[in-house]
Amino acid sequence: MADTKLDVRVYPIDEPKGNTKAFASVGIDDTIAIRGARVVEGEKGMYVTMPQSKDKENNYHDIAYPLSGDLRKEISAAVLAEYEKMANIPPNQRGYEAPDMSAANNIKAQDIQLDIRVYPLEEPKGSTKAFASVGIDDMAAIRGIRVVEGEKGLFVTMPQSKDSEGEYHDIAFPLNGDLRKEISKAVLKEYETAEKTVDRKPSLAEGLRDGAARAAEQTTAPRAAAAKSHGSGVLE
Repeated sequence: MADTKLDVRVYPIDEPKGNTKAFASVGIDDTIAIRGARVVEGEKGMYVTMPQSKDKENNYHDIAYPLSGDLRKEISAAVLAEYEKMANIPPNQRGYEAPDMSAANNIKAQDIQLDIRVYPLEEPKGSTKAFASVGIDDMAAIRGIRVVEGEKGLFVTMPQSKDSEGEYHDIAFPLNGDLRKEISKAVLKEYETAEKTVDRKPSLAEGLRDGAARAAEQTTAPRAAAAKSHGSGVLE
């Protein structure tokens, strides 16, 4: 993966309270950015983890990650090298210039290969209707994308985290605006297809309504039949 272009930025924690020593962001081939990677100190030294989320069973899963093992090693090596560099610079002298977006803006969305997977929720309890993942050019994958129902219809959000001030930030996202639109369009299209095949369980209210309707039918039918047999003038 020697021809892969990486834009690595590392932000050391001045007074770490645990084994996380720094956070990092990585731009890959001017196509995708991954934030929230961590530099962690373990028993065998420093290593790098991709941004993660925890499931109900307390298992951790990468939210965004390179699809190639070689690329993952290359990213880890680059992040650790940048960490050593930044950790030796006084905090007030650290910083990065704004990224040059010209190459990213010149990427044509139609030239990027996408692998879209959408998983509709059987019983959505809020505005989130489905989760999705996308593989981008066999290079990197993003999980935790959401299909959300808003006031103006369905839309797509990248996986997000909330900071100490309550503001949300994308954890991983395409750097090209047209590519972001293309991913959103593809996710919504796949959602419409997948949503039709979901075996949805009826809600409690729906179950009660259906049960009441069936009970009413069972009660009304015998009465109607009896009235008909006695010539009560019940219309058929």
